[in-house]
Amino acid sequence: MSGRILLLRSGAAGSEDALPSDVTVLYTHTVVPRPEGVAEALAFDARGATLVISSKETINYLLPLFRAPFAQMVAVGEGTGDLLRRVNAGGPLDGTSGEASTYSGASETQIVVPSVPGAAGVVHFLRKSSAPSLVRVLWPHGSDAAPEPLEQIRALGIQLVAPVVYEKRPLTSSELNPSILSDFRAGRFAAVAVGSTAGLDVLLAALGPPAAPKPNVRWGALGPETAKAVTARGLPPPSIPAHARISELLDVLRKET
Repeated sequence: MSGRILLLRSGAAGSEDALPSDVTVLYTHTVVPRPEGVAEALAFDARGATLVISSKETINYLLPLFRAPFAQMVAVGEGTGDLLRRVNAGGPLDGTSGEASTYSGASETQIVVPSVPGAAGVVHFLRKSSAPSLVRVLWPHGSDAAPEPLEQIRALGIQLVAPVVYEKRPLTSSELNPSILSDFRAGRFAAVAVGSTAGLDVLLAALGPPAAPKPNVRWGALGPETAKAVTARGLPPPSIPAHARISELLDVLRKET
């Protein structure tokens, strides 16, 4: 039996890829650039350095502003890697026919997607460096980013600059789309696709105490780290796609509902 899928996006409504009719998006945060963090990132010397991209917001707010090519860009997850390849090819960020978000160093920059998903994959990739003290990394991120991966990279002896380039504020329960919450409480969704722990926490806060009964839905997560967060919150073990792409996660959930 198939049914509707609720997709949690830890960001604000904006231009998005067209989604199938069986998918409803619940936006869980407002996102605004932090000018001082953007300025710090743009002052970084890109020559011979590595840029870590862990979100669509970083691509949107920051990538078009760089004027010098990085040696490589490391994408956190297959989906982020797909977005980077699209932008490097001169395509629009949102998959429409609109104006492209261009990056001046596209033709000179290697894009790497670590085999290990999530932030742990970046740490694993950088750990393989033969001369950590010579490696320079810029990792722009949001205000909600976990500090542990950054600490692990610095512990390797790598020169890391990690400015906060955008603020991400969780929406309150009253700010969330009320009709979507009503449908969820009524059991009108067959599955929930969780892209981030932050988005999941916003949904659960809006639903009430952890002891409150939850609709009988399938849960899905983009990677092992997010999956652990789902089960840690008392929810059933989620399904995980082979690659960290929203499209693959949705396909997995469709097959299970």
